[in-house]
Amino acid sequence: MLVTARRTAAALGAAALLLAATGSAAARAAVFHVSVGAPQGRRIAPDYLGLALEYRSLPGFVGSRGAAVNPVLTQLIHNLVPRGRPVLRIGGQSTDRTWWPVRGTRRPLGVTYSLTPRWTASVRALAQAVNARLILGVGLEANRPSLAATEARQLVSRIGPGYIAALEPGNEPELYPETPWYRTLHGAPIPWYSHDGVPVYARPRKYGPSEFYGEFSRALGLLRGLPVAGPSVGRVPWLDGVSRFLAPSSRVKMVTWHAYGLNQCVTDRSSPAYPSVPNLLSLRASRNLMDGISPVVARSHGVGATFRIDEMNSVTCNGRIGVSDTFASALWVMDALFAVATDGVDGVNIHTFDEAANGLFDFDRVAGQWQAIVHPLYYGLMMFAQAAPSGSRLLRITSDAQDHVRAWATRGPDHRTRVLLINDSLRDRATVEVRAGAATGRASLSWLQARSAYAKQGVTLGGASFGARTATGVLAPARVAPARVAIVAPHAGVYRVTLPAASAALVTLGPGA
Repeated sequence: MLVTARRTAAALGAAALLLAATGSAAARAAVFHVSVGAPQGRRIAPDYLGLALEYRSLPGFVGSRGAAVNPVLTQLIHNLVPRGRPVLRIGGQSTDRTWWPVRGTRRPLGVTYSLTPRWTASVRALAQAVNARLILGVGLEANRPSLAATEARQLVSRIGPGYIAALEPGNEPELYPETPWYRTLHGAPIPWYSHDGVPVYARPRKYGPSEFYGEFSRALGLLRGLPVAGPSVGRVPWLDGVSRFLAPSSRVKMVTWHAYGLNQCVTDRSSPAYPSVPNLLSLRASRNLMDGISPVVARSHGVGATFRIDEMNSVTCNGRIGVSDTFASALWVMDALFAVATDGVDGVNIHTFDEAANGLFDFDRVAGQWQAIVHPLYYGLMMFAQAAPSGSRLLRITSDAQDHVRAWATRGPDHRTRVLLINDSLRDRATVEVRAGAATGRASLSWLQARSAYAKQGVTLGGASFGARTATGVLAPARVAPARVAIVAPHAGVYRVTLPAASAALVTLGPGA
């Protein structure tokens, strides 16, 4: 996706920020200026931040029936959605690889995971524990409507309709003619992800949006009684067709889009989509996620439907070790979340599963106690949640530069102004002078930091950390880092902030700012 001239001038210039480059050898400091203006756009919804989970990962995250729900997971969800009901999407690639077994019916050859009453009990327990609303993927790729209908009925009846926001038929149908449904080896079927055998595809090469929306329409007739989400795609030509389903009386109440900053499948190192830390910290990676689809967002809102990125992360195709598991992902996600909010997106679900390069966290049990390893990406979500609390409005930003640092500002229901500064330079620190209207009082300043953009551990937020492992899901004072929360006083109405390379700072001003 390419940035339009309008977005380059408006979205980049009007969302911007600062920066000073002070090389480690030379004391050369450029000062950039940021001004905070009036509110613009929609409010940040209470359920703006959510998670996108896979069917097969849930038992390892939640626990099995009969045991208490993983309390570390529930706390980590609560950190991101302290008010309101979190939206959890369950599906992704596992949507079309999962089924509910039907007596006397052979499992479709592309299916690799079977749902059980134990699975639905665990998910219902999680939904109860965090008061979640679920987007549940229902298989479409097998092209077996009766099996999809059975799966949907079992999910709804066993989890409970009160916890289900929508059913979502299929996942990324644009890949049906490109990614194997399964493979055959010596005449026998083997899983699609094997490196051996001959690939078999669920749809012919000519399969396109028109064929998919015919199947989507038939699915609407089967998935009765609940709202429907879709089309769950990541390519613009495949999104346009959803407009025929957008009407006030339609059951399609949530339009869903998938967005990733970079692409693991790109092998050309000169490509801006190639997965590297410098590319992840480029404007393209965080500001192009909604390019070309603003008309669909507007049409969705025009009929009362929401528009949600229900699968988003830094690098598609399961992520890239050394890129999507680094501190750079925390800096990327904050800028990306603000950027799509300015484009009218109602909510975002960050994709994660166990032992993923793109993951937010991993869980295990030590002596019967749940513990989590929290990855850098999650810290970025936490700082975003602090910078854009539920009900806040984005504020207009003007800036004289956008090279290395971005700036975003909100006005919260508590009447506080929050200014997020992100320094994405790998080498240079940044000095920024922020002017926020008539603000004259002191402001609090909190940093998000690590040793470098390439760091995988040692992240601190406001001087606190989850450490190597956490048994609580609550930030604790870091042992090796000094306190990173300070007070800054304005000089002639200007707040001056200096950020280390590859870091972020949140400036919070009191009421009246």
